[in-house]
Amino acid sequence: MVDNDSTFFPETESILDVRTSILQAGSALLRERGIAALTQPKVAKMAGVKQSHLTYYFPKRSDLLLGVAAHTIDAVLSDLAARLETTPPRAAFAETLGTAMIDGIPPKIVIGLIVAADEEPALRIPLRELIGTVRARFREMLERAGVPDSTNAALLFHAAIVGLAVMHHAQRTAASAQDAQDGIAGILHLLGAPVLSCSKENAR
Repeated sequence: MVDNDSTFFPETESILDVRTSILQAGSALLRERGIAALTQPKVAKMAGVKQSHLTYYFPKRSDLLLGVAAHTIDAVLSDLAARLETTPPRAAFAETLGTAMIDGIPPKIVIGLIVAADEEPALRIPLRELIGTVRARFREMLERAGVPDSTNAALLFHAAIVGLAVMHHAQRTAASAQDAQDGIAGILHLLGAPVLSCSKENAR
């Protein structure tokens, strides 16, 4: 039952809608103010919910960090999968991942989780699962893009993307942003990703 003085969502909203709203608020706060601002009270305020409601879904700050990480990474990878349907592979990967790396939500939140895991080692288990999920989705999309030996390719691609993102956010310059974009194009070239989609190449 929602308190009358609460700014919580209408009772007709589903649990999934409420949880998603919290995660979207967390993503927005992270983008605007950085990892230090991603606290339960601040996210609850931005989402328009009481903190007790937020802690029902995310009892600890680390749970919130994990939730925002999974939410934002899934959004990026879903966008990439959709773009691969209509855009040449290299362009789809470069545009989608380049924007995510420069925008900074996935790398910032993962770095925050790595730091948090030093104090809360149990976090390494869900982090390991998250990394495995991302790797599997990269492997699937690289296969769709026509990259040979996609298991090893996914490992190299994943490592390169993370490294480029961390280097950019350590510097935050126009040059480092360009390095990130160029790095994506370079690793895709080295892995043999076709410039055109497989369907377009076959039609030629």
